[in-house]
Amino acid sequence: MQTKEDIHMTKTKQSNRKIISVVFIAAIVIIAIFAIRNLTASNSTAQVFLSSESSNTPPKNASWYTDPAFAMEGVQYELSKQEDIPLTKPSDQNVTTINVDPNVEYQTMLGIGTSLEESTIYNLSLMSPEKRDGVLRKLIDPENGAGMSTFRITFGTSDFTGQEFYTYEDTQGEFSIQKDIDNNIVATVKEAIAIGEETGNPIKIYASSWSPPAWMKSSNSLIGGFLELEYIDDLAVYYRKAVQAYEEQGIPIYAMTIQNEPLYAAPDYPSMRLVAEDERDIILALKKEFEENNITTKLWTFDHNFGQAWSYIPAILDDPEAFAAVDGVAFHDYSGEPTVMSQVHDKYPEKNVLVTERTVWGTEGADRIAQYIRNWATSYNAWVTMLDQNIAPEQWTGTPDPTMLIQNPEDRDMYWITPEYNFIAQYTKFLQEGAKRIESDYGAADTVTNVSFLNPDGTIVSIVINQTDTDQTFKILSEENELLATIPAKTVGTYTWAKAD
Repeated sequence: MQTKEDIHMTKTKQSNRKIISVVFIAAIVIIAIFAIRNLTASNSTAQVFLSSESSNTPPKNASWYTDPAFAMEGVQYELSKQEDIPLTKPSDQNVTTINVDPNVEYQTMLGIGTSLEESTIYNLSLMSPEKRDGVLRKLIDPENGAGMSTFRITFGTSDFTGQEFYTYEDTQGEFSIQKDIDNNIVATVKEAIAIGEETGNPIKIYASSWSPPAWMKSSNSLIGGFLELEYIDDLAVYYRKAVQAYEEQGIPIYAMTIQNEPLYAAPDYPSMRLVAEDERDIILALKKEFEENNITTKLWTFDHNFGQAWSYIPAILDDPEAFAAVDGVAFHDYSGEPTVMSQVHDKYPEKNVLVTERTVWGTEGADRIAQYIRNWATSYNAWVTMLDQNIAPEQWTGTPDPTMLIQNPEDRDMYWITPEYNFIAQYTKFLQEGAKRIESDYGAADTVTNVSFLNPDGTIVSIVINQTDTDQTFKILSEENELLATIPAKTVGTYTWAKAD
């Protein structure tokens, strides 16, 4: 028979067991929570895609035209998906470090792309409809292609054409874009727009003119000369008609530059010297034409080299009316440094800066694109997309370097995709519409360089460029996580992962 003491002892033991059980369960819960947190961290990964130079043919080498098949044999990575990399807690490894802060945002990207000038369109027109469609999809489709989103066209011919030079009003009073229709330009651009809509990548078309009609110029020729000032209003009407004619064909012109390279009068292809004060007056006349005709096309001024910017831009943007009429400042990269764009941004922060013409090559070129963007460029466009192995057609004064697509002149449906396509795609394939540049360390050319973005869906895109001849190990630190990776020599890597909630 149990005594009171026995009963009390039993109850005490039962109570202790309950307390121990509660403590044990609580401990398990706490351990489980930490385990889940650690598991979540270890299961967070970054996707990785790589593109590389050719090991047997240097960028820009003429062999890309003469033997592109051999040159491509040396290319190891072509937008090649790699194994995902886990995001871990920061380590003490002493390697090159790139800090990425998605909470510090800079410019919103307009887009990155290339040109649909007449040389490219001429070669595309010689392909079967199926192959031509395939090429355009390689450029535009974000899933199965590069996802390029901005395309430059020319109002009238440029030096990259197989046609006799022309404008839309070679005879005064007879305006028509029929030659653009006859030369398949209109049809090809419409096809590109349709592919963009179909694939969920709406593209933007912007235009540049190499020369006004000859009768407006002091040279009475498309080559060289100045604009006769009495024709400023006529030129504004001419450009307004060009925009309207394209819109009537189902091609909205997102923006246009006033004059391609206004400080250079070429000796043997369409061009015109246009001083800044005259461009300012054209801008004012053209803005009036646009407003009176409900045209929303944006106006971009300058459209020439970094090195010549400060001799031109203030005469336009320091004028209040012209300042209000201009959306952005367009640059080419044939002299000077991209840091000029930062200077322009600092003085005129309301205006976009863009790189509208320059093809770059190799990992050094991929880094140059990063420099454009780190200096506030909202867009970069390559110039000339496809020539054939005979480096044709074109009427430029020099010998063009390799284009991103090279066509076989013996079999027009056959073409090669050079590394330059892949290097641009390392950007365009992963940037969504509305992507913003975010804070990140640039790095150094003797290790790796970087530019990073935040997409609207919350993914971080970090592009790492190795221009050196050796593999480079680095780590990205972002939001208390570390991404540790090794990037091969002469390779560009795109690393994407989800921003923390």
